[in-house]
Amino acid sequence: MRIIIGVDTQFVFHALKSIDVMQRHFPFREFHDFIAGDHDEVLEVFAPVIRFPPASLNPDDVSTANSNYAKMAYSLQEQGVNVIEAPARMNRHKQEVKHSDDQRLMIKLALTCTRLKPDFLVLVAADGDYAPLVWGLREEGIRTKVISDPAVLSADLRLAAFSSSDLFRVIQQIERQRESVG
Repeated sequence: MRIIIGVDTQFVFHALKSIDVMQRHFPFREFHDFIAGDHDEVLEVFAPVIRFPPASLNPDDVSTANSNYAKMAYSLQEQGVNVIEAPARMNRHKQEVKHSDDQRLMIKLALTCTRLKPDFLVLVAADGDYAPLVWGLREEGIRTKVISDPAVLSADLRLAAFSSSDLFRVIQQIERQRESVG
């Protein structure tokens, strides 16, 4: 089977943070290999990286913000991920950062899936905002397997997906494979 992988990095970050695990970073390379198994072909792996705004226009703050983005993007690229830059901006009234990482991931996945026509999209996410993408791909004959935290998986996304798996069980399986090889 031909597979495309999309990972909502903010979801994964918060999911891993919610449990007490030593591994706080998603194992992209091992996940790719786990999904591919012995017989499937992973065509592409996509994940957004948020470019957070600097705390101020002080050169040190600007440098730190740019350096943090570059380090994260490079780390994911080294693991075979196509990084989607998601610039963020500060909402001064609410004192919060706004970004469009989910939308950018959905657009990239929709365009790539309709162009490459994989058999499956493996989507690591939980947000119901992904449901219209999954329904649209389903109409094109592309099935979606969602890997998520069952406690926060949106009912809309679960219904739209062909199947779903528990993110934490998948990570445990990857860790067992790593231990058996190492």
